[in-house]
Amino acid sequence: MAGGREADGRGRVDALVSACLDAMVAADSPGRAAEAVVAHLADQGHPFPSLYLLRGGRLRCQAQHGYGQVLDGIPVDVGVIGRCVRDGRTIVVGDTRGEDEFLAAAPGLLAEVCTPIHCGGQVVGAINVESREPLPPDTPQVLEACATAYGRRLGELGGPPRETPAQRVARLAGRLAELDDEEAILRVAVDAAIEVSGMQTAALVTRRGGDRVGLEVAVGPLAPGLEQVAPEALAALSDWVAAGTSMYTTGLDVRELPVAGALDEVGVASLAVVPLDARNRQLGILLVAAPEPGPIEQDMIASMEVLGSQVAAGLLGARTLAQLHERARRDPMTGLGHGVTFREELQLALATPPAGRCLAVMIIDVDGFKAVNDRHGHLEGDRLLQRLSATLADGMRDGDRLYRIGGDEFASILWASDEAEAEHVAQRLASSVRASGSITVSVGIATARPGDGGDDLVRRADEAMYAAKADGRDRTAVAGD
Repeated sequence: MAGGREADGRGRVDALVSACLDAMVAADSPGRAAEAVVAHLADQGHPFPSLYLLRGGRLRCQAQHGYGQVLDGIPVDVGVIGRCVRDGRTIVVGDTRGEDEFLAAAPGLLAEVCTPIHCGGQVVGAINVESREPLPPDTPQVLEACATAYGRRLGELGGPPRETPAQRVARLAGRLAELDDEEAILRVAVDAAIEVSGMQTAALVTRRGGDRVGLEVAVGPLAPGLEQVAPEALAALSDWVAAGTSMYTTGLDVRELPVAGALDEVGVASLAVVPLDARNRQLGILLVAAPEPGPIEQDMIASMEVLGSQVAAGLLGARTLAQLHERARRDPMTGLGHGVTFREELQLALATPPAGRCLAVMIIDVDGFKAVNDRHGHLEGDRLLQRLSATLADGMRDGDRLYRIGGDEFASILWASDEAEAEHVAQRLASSVRASGSITVSVGIATARPGDGGDDLVRRADEAMYAAKADGRDRTAVAGD
């Protein structure tokens, strides 16, 4: 008896598959086949059937019935349909009111069943049915039969439809929009340019500070050669598209171009360049290249232009964000790092000591600063601190770092061969401040010992600074035991 029921079940599924295939017999494209499946399900009494295929990482509706509005471009991590495709299994929702992932495309929907479509051994989409009433118990079996039939027909038609150029650019633009780090944007941009153009080499050239042009990143077989191209030639490429136009070769040899020598030497025979413009500023250019001459399609250039606009917007946003972050780490009056920055960078310095060097901290306090404020006002006091910060910064060696950590208190992180060298640096700073005008400083120095934390080092340097003040000001003191 059990074997007979199983045979009956298999026979019914085969009949369902056959009926769905019959409905698609005249379909000559994946879209028409999808329409036939959806119409077949509607004829069987399912009020809200739909069929989705993956294109460019999103689920695109190929056919639907009953909806006044259609959900499209569904990410695979969203909704019941996304979970079905992601997990590769049939999902049954008996009551949508308790389903957090349910996406309402029509009012009053109560139940949903979704099953994946397989083609070529992979999940390529899903068939979905919704209803305002409870769905029949055999709905999953019906949908799975239709998915089997559609997947078979899809394979006969050559597989899922390819991503359109617009969908490809939209996908890549979405990926760029998620990034706020300039280096990450540069890497994604050149990879995206290769995908959009179909050419094997891409490079991104930036223009900074007006005339400073440089190659930021290049990938592909011609990348090593492009890295050797002189900045003047890169600037010429950038100038070609300075008005916001694009430029590309037409199949003629690249030696017809003004910078022929530079390009020909590195093996470039075909080239396309689009500007990276944002807010009336040219941030650089995005280029793709090939080692053989050949015509370039205008549709590809149009896609590259859209990509270039997105890259430019991303770069501008990343640079603005980086500037805001840097500004937040600095004292607004002197431009030096502030107390929080000092503490963070001190911890990092303690964690990464270079071999053969010792870490030293200087605490620098202005002598008699309160009297300056009382006598001349806070505005003059601020000007004095600005002049002092410039004097101290000029006295810093390469690699030394200076911070304003309080009203009239500064700190420095430096590496020295020993305590004597650190003391010599402090004495030289105090001397330069003395020679600069009407103010002096007291400086405390402490060098790191095994097991020191940042607070230990700062405390000992601070105590040494107060010892210098107690000893008459305008001098330096080294922290003792």
